Amino acid sequence: MAGLRYTSAALSSDGPSLAPTLSVVIPAYNEEAVLGETLRSVARHLTAGGVAHELIVADDGSDDATVTVATALGRELPQLRVLSGPHRGKGAAVRRGMLAAAGRWVLFMDADHATPIGEWDKFAPVLAEGAAVVIGSRKTAGAQILRRQPPWREAAGRAFTWLANRILSTRVSDFTCGFKAFQQASARAIFSRQRVDGWGFDAEILFIAERLGYPIREVPVVWRDDAATKVRIARDAVRSFSELLAIRWAAARGAYRQAAPDGDAQAATAAQRRPPTRPH
Repeated sequence: MAGLRYTSAALSSDGPSLAPTLSVVIPAYNEEAVLGETLRSVARHLTAGGVAHELIVADDGSDDATVTVATALGRELPQLRVLSGPHRGKGAAVRRGMLAAAGRWVLFMDADHATPIGEWDKFAPVLAEGAAVVIGSRKTAGAQILRRQPPWREAAGRAFTWLANRILSTRVSDFTCGFKAFQQASARAIFSRQRVDGWGFDAEILFIAERLGYPIREVPVVWRDDAATKVRIARDAVRSFSELLAIRWAAARGAYRQAAPDGDAQAATAAQRRPPTRPH
């Protein structure tokens, strides 16, 4: 990472700490075919850049060999943790991983490596300046799309962005790019309040961020479409629209004023008490 080398010692003025500089959370549902190479690529890049890190695979109740693959890889990557849970949706898996993270900074990214880990090099300086929420965007100047989505999916994405910004009164160019980073404090504040388990969780966490007063920094990223996406346009479009309405209704009831009554939020408190694993 040119000009920037972050180690665990940077976390404490009293000397080296076991806490990693960066936690990378990867939600996974039936990702046995791609997960291993993604984890190795992430570990190689961060290790080469001198970034003390942990890797967290948050499994969403996979019924293939995802957990087996990840667990076996733990012998090669001792900084890897695997969190298993029932199949509730991507939002639930991301929340579980983010609240379990021990790093000073916390990034979540997709298992298919659609945005390569090399884009982290753009995010680190922004977080180092104190930005609370930094998100990847495929819609801002400087973004590179190496393989585009089919036209119908691009149209659906534009429609979701338009609806989300109007229903939630936000101003975000790209809600659904799966490459988002947070300071640990902002991650805990946001994800402990998150309630949406499905695809609409991206809009919810950015809505919560704005309500909590965290500015959202958008960074252009490199991105490649995965032809094997699990998005089902008709089903997921209806569900995402209903989730946007649910977010607005929850806000009207004051639901985001405090942490959600959920086991994941309770796990965040336990994670703060638990000694961190040794980073790599």
